[in-house]
Amino acid sequence: MTAPLPLPLPESFALTFRGYDREQVDERIDELLAEIRLLTTDRDAAVAEAEHLARQLEHARAENAELTARADRLCRAPADPAAVGDRVRHLLELAHAEADGVVTAARERAAAIVREAEESASRRTADARAQAGRIVEDARRRAERLAAVERRTADRLRRIDAFLADAEALLDERTPLRAVA
Repeated sequence: MTAPLPLPLPESFALTFRGYDREQVDERIDELLAEIRLLTTDRDAAVAEAEHLARQLEHARAENAELTARADRLCRAPADPAAVGDRVRHLLELAHAEADGVVTAARERAAAIVREAEESASRRTADARAQAGRIVEDARRRAERLAAVERRTADRLRRIDAFLADAEALLDERTPLRAVA
């Protein structure tokens, strides 16, 4: 608490034959007493207001505690379907109907996605089989070409062997020349 403010006092009282001027001192004391009464009244009003506000605060706290306890009780206890009003029952029915609609739409969309996936898989399988057939056919053609090249190479090697045998025979002069076909 702060120290009380000093009251404005005259710097001095007039001196008379037997001290200060009694009338001047009495006037100042009356002024000071009036100011003290005014300050006391203000203080008492402030104290009363503070007490009133404290009572309101306590009342609000009690009401808050009561409402919190009530809310806790309501949250813990499941709602009795029989106690639900017609309006709430209607809202619940609407919510169930909307939920059923959402589920139905989701199932239809899921079925459409499955159909699209199956069609896409069928197309991709057919494309893959066609590509595999083309690859097999290309490999078969290459194998036939390689087999033809191998036959020609084997034929050439036989002729080269025959030519070499004839060349050796000429060198050895043992056998007559054979015709190269």
